[in-house]
Amino acid sequence: MRCPGLPLCGLLWLGLPLLYGRPVKIDKVKADAKNLTRTLIARIQELQVRGYLLPVNLKVSGLDFLPGERPPESLEAMDATLQVFQRVLAGLPLDAVPGAQLANDMENLRSLLRLLGAHLGCAPPAAPAAPALGNLTDLLAEAPYSAAAVALDRLHKSLHGITKHLDQLRCC
Repeated sequence: MRCPGLPLCGLLWLGLPLLYGRPVKIDKVKADAKNLTRTLIARIQELQVRGYLLPVNLKVSGLDFLPGERPPESLEAMDATLQVFQRVLAGLPLDAVPGAQLANDMENLRSLLRLLGAHLGCAPPAAPAAPALGNLTDLLAEAPYSAAAVALDRLHKSLHGITKHLDQLRCC
């Protein structure tokens, strides 16, 4: 005797736990984004404490395209800012471990910001164009460590701005 309903019943029992799944709360996503931002800030400060970077009061001409003076005002601007810094970090003379960790953390932060935008009902970001990086390759050839110090200082300032903006974020 075969019972054709038995496999179907077994599949339904396996799917029962899926009914109890809950969506991630927006406050949890905000908290994760703020924690990751603070982690990135701590990693940059650790690089500065270890004496890896030069003093941050340097002025290097040619890095005007780097954001950092004004905090980003929208989720899309935050994503664009992080994208610029990801491209810049790829060319900086950082050790393999800190540079890779910063890049991974920034990619994770961008993913959290996109998830936050989806929770808020924002339009998904369009395929971003590659940001113009000015004469970064020439600048890195001339003064790689000075460029790294200025870029990480501006990233540090941008991350502080992102953290403050996430506290007040209500819509796109």
